[in-house]
Amino acid sequence: MEYRLPTLEDKADLQDYLDECSAIVEQSVMLHQDLFEEDYPAWVATIERYAREGNADWGRSLFILCRDGGDDGTDGELVGLLCIRYELTPELEAIYGHIGYSVRPSKRKRGYATRMLQHALDVCRGLGLESVTLGCYKANVASAAVMKKCGGTLVAENENYTEGQISQYYEIRLV
Repeated sequence: MEYRLPTLEDKADLQDYLDECSAIVEQSVMLHQDLFEEDYPAWVATIERYAREGNADWGRSLFILCRDGGDDGTDGELVGLLCIRYELTPELEAIYGHIGYSVRPSKRKRGYATRMLQHALDVCRGLGLESVTLGCYKANVASAAVMKKCGGTLVAENENYTEGQISQYYEIRLV
């Protein structure tokens, strides 16, 4: 798998990804970080700035495109999005967690989420984090299974602050 920040050339692939999610009524791909709410070149610049300098609310973060294939030297297919938030306030850590991931609907149940989370954990280890928090809705049993497979332990369960759903939070120790 290839993991990298988005570039100007990725616009059509990202739009196709979001369209596929919308087609199955997955209205909110939370990881999109306001994708297409501003012009695309400005969005790419914002993502690069967040990686380099961060922002006042979220600190530094990485928005990573996950591609598979491309053995011929070309970019592989966009199969997932990965967000690593590694300078969170304790309040945001408790609500959102350090890592979020999304797998393209047509590519689910093939191990991509596990590989993406393992990569994110390696990145967090490299940044010196000792543990990370991740969250998902209780109804999202697939995501919870991925977190458990990667060493996650359930540490909290509560009603989501805006959507009225039950959220579960897992901790993964990195040391």
